[in-house]
Amino acid sequence: MSVRRLPVLLVALALVACSGARVKPNVTYRNSYDSYEKIAANWTRDGKVYHNFGTRALVAATYFSLPMRRAFAAEWSRAYDLTATERTNVLANQLAEAEQRVEFVLSFYTPEVTFNDLSKSGSSWRLWFIDANGTKVEAVKVQRLRVQHKKEYLFFPQLDRWSRLYRVYFPIVGPDGRRLVTEQGTVTLRVTGVEGLADLVWEIPPGSH
Repeated sequence: MSVRRLPVLLVALALVACSGARVKPNVTYRNSYDSYEKIAANWTRDGKVYHNFGTRALVAATYFSLPMRRAFAAEWSRAYDLTATERTNVLANQLAEAEQRVEFVLSFYTPEVTFNDLSKSGSSWRLWFIDANGTKVEAVKVQRLRVQHKKEYLFFPQLDRWSRLYRVYFPIVGPDGRRLVTEQGTVTLRVTGVEGLADLVWEIPPGSH
C-alpha cells in the first residue's frame, strides 16, 4: 500500500457514515407482531465506529417517528389485550410525547464495557440530532433501560444480549426557538467520541405518515 494513501485510509476507518436507507412510506401496522417487526426495521438504522483498524462501537437506533409511535402503541395494546379506552390512552400518550421531544431507542455495544456509558455524566460519547434543515441539537437526556424481561427484546428487536439499551431524548426546538423538521426530509442521529463517529441517517419521503 502507498504511504500517501495510508492517512486517507485511517480517516475513512475513524469516521463511519451509515447509509441513508429511504424510509418506506407504505409500511403500516397489521395487528400482528410480524407487522410490528417490519415497521421497527423500517425505522431502525445500524452504525459502526472504527479506530486503528478495530471496532470501537456498534449502534442500532430506532427513530420514534409518528408512524413508529403508532405501531408501538398498537402492538403494546395487542400484546396486553387492552380495552378500547386503554388503547386510546396509550396512543394519546405516545402522540403527546411526540409533541414534546425527538426520541430514539439505542442498542449500544462497546468491546470494553466501561466505555458503554452513554447515560453517565462525563460519558466518552456525545449524541446529536440533525434535522432536515441542518439544525443540530444535543441530547437533553439519555436514560439506560434495564433489560429484565422478554418484553425489552420484543418491543426493541434491535437489542442483542451483548449491548446496552438506552432511550435518548432531544429537544423539539432548535437554538433559534423554531420547531425542528423531523417528519420528512433527511434527518441524522450522530454518535461521536474521541475514537470516531457514526451517522445514522433516515431519508423520510413526504407522505410517510
